[in-house]
Amino acid sequence: MEPATHEDSKETDHIKDADDDKINKEQLDINANEGPSIEKGHEKVDAGDEKLCVQQENINIQEEGQGDQDSKQQGDQQQTSEGDTKNREQLENEKNIKNVEETNKDASAIINVEIKEKPKQSAEEVRHIDNDTKKSHHKVHRSKPTPVEKDSSFVKEVKREAKRVEDRLNPNRSHPSKPKKVKKGIFVSYSPDAGFLERKFVVETVRQLKENNLAEDIWFDKDEKNTDNPCWFSQRMEAVEKCRAAVLILSDSYFMCPVSVYEGKALLERQMVDASSVKVDLVLFSSLEETEIPRQYNHLLRTMVDLTAGIHAKKSLAEKTSVVIGSLMEDLEKYAVINSPPVPYTPPEHDFNGEYKKKKICQWSVGDLQEWLFKLGIKEFYRQSLAEGMVDGFLLMSVTDQDMIHHLGIESRVVRKKIMQQILLTLDKEHKQPDNWHLRARTQKSKSNSVYLVYDPADVRLAQNLKADLLKKGLQVIHHQKLGQSKEEFLQLNGPSIATATYVLVILTDSATNSPFVFHEVLFSDWLGKKIVTAMFHNIWHSLRPALKAVLGECPSVDFETKLYGESMDVLEHHIKPLRSVPGVVLEQAYLNKMADGLKPLGILANSTSPTEYTSDEAEPRVFISYQWDMQSKVEDIKRLLEANSFLCWADISPTMTQRGHSSMSTRSGHSHVDSSETLQSQIQRNMKAAAVVLCCITPKYMQSDNCVKDLTLAETLHKPIVPVMLRFCPWPPEGAPSQVRKIFVRLPSPPIDLSNEKLFKQNIHVVVERIRKVIVVPK
Repeated sequence: MEPATHEDSKETDHIKDADDDKINKEQLDINANEGPSIEKGHEKVDAGDEKLCVQQENINIQEEGQGDQDSKQQGDQQQTSEGDTKNREQLENEKNIKNVEETNKDASAIINVEIKEKPKQSAEEVRHIDNDTKKSHHKVHRSKPTPVEKDSSFVKEVKREAKRVEDRLNPNRSHPSKPKKVKKGIFVSYSPDAGFLERKFVVETVRQLKENNLAEDIWFDKDEKNTDNPCWFSQRMEAVEKCRAAVLILSDSYFMCPVSVYEGKALLERQMVDASSVKVDLVLFSSLEETEIPRQYNHLLRTMVDLTAGIHAKKSLAEKTSVVIGSLMEDLEKYAVINSPPVPYTPPEHDFNGEYKKKKICQWSVGDLQEWLFKLGIKEFYRQSLAEGMVDGFLLMSVTDQDMIHHLGIESRVVRKKIMQQILLTLDKEHKQPDNWHLRARTQKSKSNSVYLVYDPADVRLAQNLKADLLKKGLQVIHHQKLGQSKEEFLQLNGPSIATATYVLVILTDSATNSPFVFHEVLFSDWLGKKIVTAMFHNIWHSLRPALKAVLGECPSVDFETKLYGESMDVLEHHIKPLRSVPGVVLEQAYLNKMADGLKPLGILANSTSPTEYTSDEAEPRVFISYQWDMQSKVEDIKRLLEANSFLCWADISPTMTQRGHSSMSTRSGHSHVDSSETLQSQIQRNMKAAAVVLCCITPKYMQSDNCVKDLTLAETLHKPIVPVMLRFCPWPPEGAPSQVRKIFVRLPSPPIDLSNEKLFKQNIHVVVERIRKVIVVPK
């Protein structure tokens, strides 16, 4: 046998290598076919394995480079071979190149699948995979292969599938969410209509609380930078519902502004349901001259910080702030959860850069205000006065001419006038900006006989049926059209439609209990000053949110749950579109009685109670009490004393806001408050007709109110005797009262009985009883 030549030996090696390649390819095909089942079987994908996969592919490329060098050396040796052997080897090399391409594609897929099947591998297993990969590539890469295709369709599909499984099994890993922000637990409630001095006191109090490690626990709307937001009112009420403690800064303004009144009611409602749900601290900033603290606050008066009595009354603003901090800090620390250190104060920059032009007035810092004053040409002496008082845009919004004289030391009338004029001009420009659509909506004229339906989307069928019935009665009905992606967008889409309506009808069902759509539309409607009526299809009062209880509790409501649908629709139509006249005296009275019985405040209707009413027995004595809501607690005392003397009394004891504030961000419009008393007008007429005497409770606010004009005019029309009592001092006869009221008072046989203070009240209350006794013959 002839010895094997060098060429024959090389040919044998190539044949073996080709066989090995074929075996490896078959094995790789088998593994690749098993890949999808492995991919489906795994339950968790580790994010770090994708890095390992990329590293393995880099190793493959390096091994390919090493294979290139080996192929080059073999090519140099083969140059001395015969021509026919070279051609045969070239053909075999081309086949090997194709095999290597397919092998690399499948190998990369196998590595992806196998690594994802075993996400947690030890270092030894990783090295074992590396060694096996190097050996296999050392066998295959004998000639220069083409680069590995990393983005082949199969690899992409496998990676996409792995990503989908990873997102499904561990979404937080693939898309790490931001750490959840801790809710601020201490709410500061103040009147948005407060004057400059009261606002400055609130700002200073909040600043010192923050300096005592409560910087991240205090919720104060100025610091939340939402005072120019259409959701400002609802955000304040949401904070009221979630807080663990609240500080209420009380004053006349606090009890005259609906926003702060609603906040107080919501907090008291939470305490009534669960006494431990929220801690409420009271701070009396100024003496109450026009209002009184409602009796619902009586249980909190013992711990109230009174800055109007004793030595505190003569202290400066800074000293009063220190008194409050010393009194409340120990209690508030119990409800703090973040306890962040105070943020160091950074003095305002002196370099003017025009940043104030990009902000609204309410967002101006002290530095922004200084730059604005500099651009106006205000001298540095006056600018320094505002800087020393730390006056920013928030405080500037409440500054008056008298504040600049007494609290800021600006005695120049020209400077004061210039500042006030420029404030108004700047506010007027802001009013026209596109994002201030809600401010323009407040001044938009509403359409007559138009109703906006507020309902949860789950009640769309009920709303459509109610809409069809209202259209038949000649009313214009509108409702939300789009829901949007956020509460801001929701209000921006539907707020202008609410502004065009005269009435807002809220559909109360189980779906409305926790509906965000109902919540935001109701609060925005109240902020716009719309007349709100509720249609109670289901009694959800006890499950209603505290904020909605505070806002809707005194609004008139129609009972659709226990009454016939047709009768309830008649009551609703009469309230929205009252008939001008009903033929026949008897029919008119019966109709009015029916309409009055069908319309009651939601809180009373839901609890199946009503103000004290008596049957129409003319022999039974009655006293009709006419008064203004600012003196409700004293009126209740008079009512109890008269009933203790066997005089049955009727008084509309249901608080309604009647004082309009001056802040564009906080109060209802005047006509909505008048309508709150008109909702009981039919009931008032019936009870005054049955009464034997009208007790008129006189205060300065009463003289200017519509209640005074309507009640006294009706009493004179019905020829009812009037007994006047003075609960707050007024000159007599009253000079500021309407002429019609003055004529009635002048014709009275005797002047009013003075009950304007506690001493006179105790001294003269028996005179009231005796005068009523002369008018009414009490049966023995």
